[in-house]
Amino acid sequence: MLATTVLEACRAHTRLQLRPASASWSSRLYATASGGRPLIGRYTHVPVELARVQSGRNVRLRDYETQKALKRFSYDLKLVDGRVRVADGPNFIGPNGCSLREPLSPTFQEVVRNFRGANILVYVLKEGTPLPDTLQILHEHSDHYSLQCTKPMTLDELNAECTKFINEHGRTLDKEQFDAEYPFEI
Repeated sequence: MLATTVLEACRAHTRLQLRPASASWSSRLYATASGGRPLIGRYTHVPVELARVQSGRNVRLRDYETQKALKRFSYDLKLVDGRVRVADGPNFIGPNGCSLREPLSPTFQEVVRNFRGANILVYVLKEGTPLPDTLQILHEHSDHYSLQCTKPMTLDELNAECTKFINEHGRTLDKEQFDAEYPFEI
């Protein structure tokens, strides 16, 4: 009885559909999202301490078509008619900006430790820092946040906006400084 109530609450909250794992209805049911999953939050300020790791001081977001042409699978956003679209609906639309995570999250710790390249920098943004009118932070899923545009702009414009914001408001650490300040043990 309690399981039915929990399942009903989950289904109502996240628009989940239950699908059987096999042909038998007596087997386990799995929940799958129908349509895009809801965003967890949308902010005009830094909601919690967040961090970004990158090579160098300039944000260089990767668009889907360029990455695909290079036979790479990772990308940061898709362009529509040459512009970055605004994620203004209630649902997560997919990668659409500058990735941020909490510095002590296991995923971010792993990303920093495995990040390769020259001049690796970690930017830490203080909780409560207001964003300019051109940017917003979306809490997309799990521990993943994204710094995104609030109006359509070119990729170069978004890169410039993100670069300016993190350089003006982020505390800059190299990998060794980050590891000393944010130690992580399993």
